[in-house]
Amino acid sequence: MKWLLSLVAVNSLISVVIYPMITLGVDKPMNWLVEIGLLAFGVGALYLLIRYRKEF
Repeated sequence: MKWLLSLVAVNSLISVVIYPMITLGVDKPMNWLVEIGLLAFGVGALYLLIRYRKEF
């Protein structure tokens, strides 16, 4: 479970930074819902990792 939460947190938070660069590079409008969703998943997974660090 710790491995999965770490994977979700890292990939989501990295995607928050990379997604705008990709969309600007191909001249597409950026979807803010995707950006907010990735940020929420990343922060949520990071919160769960910190909150339950003793159990995992």
